[in-house]
Amino acid sequence: MPLHSNARLFVWFRILFNCRFYYPVFTILFLDLGLSIGEFAALNVVWALTSVVLEVPSGALADRFGRRPLVVAAGVLMVLEMTMLCLMQPGHHDLVLWLFVINRVLSGAAEACASGADEALAYDSLPEAERSTLWPQIMARLSRGMALGFVVSSIVGSVLYDAHSVAGALQFLGLDVAVAKTTTMKLPLLLCLGTAVICLMVTLRMTEARTPAPKAPMLQSMREAWASILHTGGWIWRTKAAFALIVFGLVFDSVIRLFLTVASNFYRLVGIEEGWYGVIGTAVSLLGLVTAGLMEKSTRVMNVRQNFLWLGLAVFGGLMAAAHPMAGWAGIAMVMPLFLSMRFLQFFLSHYLNEIVDSEQRATALSFRGLTINLAYGTLTLLFGWQTAWVGGRLHLSADDPRVFAESLKLWPWWFAGTLILAGGWMLLRVFQPAKRIVLNN
Repeated sequence: MPLHSNARLFVWFRILFNCRFYYPVFTILFLDLGLSIGEFAALNVVWALTSVVLEVPSGALADRFGRRPLVVAAGVLMVLEMTMLCLMQPGHHDLVLWLFVINRVLSGAAEACASGADEALAYDSLPEAERSTLWPQIMARLSRGMALGFVVSSIVGSVLYDAHSVAGALQFLGLDVAVAKTTTMKLPLLLCLGTAVICLMVTLRMTEARTPAPKAPMLQSMREAWASILHTGGWIWRTKAAFALIVFGLVFDSVIRLFLTVASNFYRLVGIEEGWYGVIGTAVSLLGLVTAGLMEKSTRVMNVRQNFLWLGLAVFGGLMAAAHPMAGWAGIAMVMPLFLSMRFLQFFLSHYLNEIVDSEQRATALSFRGLTINLAYGTLTLLFGWQTAWVGGRLHLSADDPRVFAESLKLWPWWFAGTLILAGGWMLLRVFQPAKRIVLNN
């Protein structure tokens, strides 16, 4: 399948932007640097709020003045955010905390700039008559690339983070060198800084797919951008198919992403050692390779309602398994649906939303998707911080105690089921309103 250069570069950008070497140890990185689980939750709220504030304005700017500048800005911000992580000094709590605050702000800004703009740039670069056919193929290719990227980043990141693994590897090479934990903690971060630089270079090779709007005075540009935001927001509200995709997307994404964020804590809970975290990431990625073709096929043989129905059942089952975990590898196997469901969710949201949105407002509409998803994720992260504090108080334990985390997980499947039912009820009320019904049949 011949691809426009923007589409190929989009795949590489997403892989480099998302496959980060510290992800397998994300939660324990915060904790090992001296932060509490409450501070971890608060920092993720900072990330989400930054992304929420900048998400839609960045999409509106991308639609009006060009998508490429926003994607390049995301690459620059990624380099800066990784630089902040590399400056971390274990044992200096206040310095670590403020560097993390800066990192979370830069990371949220990078996410906001990339969200919508990169996808819109790639999608609009395709021949208009072939977009509905080519885009699922590109997303399937991206899924395979992301799977391979996570294989590499998961194995390398978790092995380098573990001082014993690094020492063992050095001894195998005939080097009897003692390596401190404070040194190995930074190795995944330094690798991420290198991939951030490569990611920036990829964005600089992209070309604008549409003719940007002519330059205008700053005040006029701000008014036009705001008008574009209001217009697109109104279209989403009136278009029941788009509104349903965004609402169900935030319900699914928030709880899945929160579990993925604290996955390393779950590994510890079921008794898996740090050196094996990369193996888990590898297994998930290999399953992603197998299921990439199923994503494309599912959009051909099933409609949107059927796809979200089976996905909801898979997520609920995975959350139930996390709420009542089995020890060791059996516990990991039972939550695999949660890892795979995020890949399917992102594929479905991209495919179905791009099909119904107009090119002129594509980046803004996709940014609304990112806005709501990040807002929901930030809210749920904050609720998780409060939940652990409440559970810890009820059990007379520290909020960082593994037993508190285990008890907190028991509520998650019922939270997901409840919010999913509320979202479905809201959609039904909108369907039976007098306004013209708009149905998504794909």
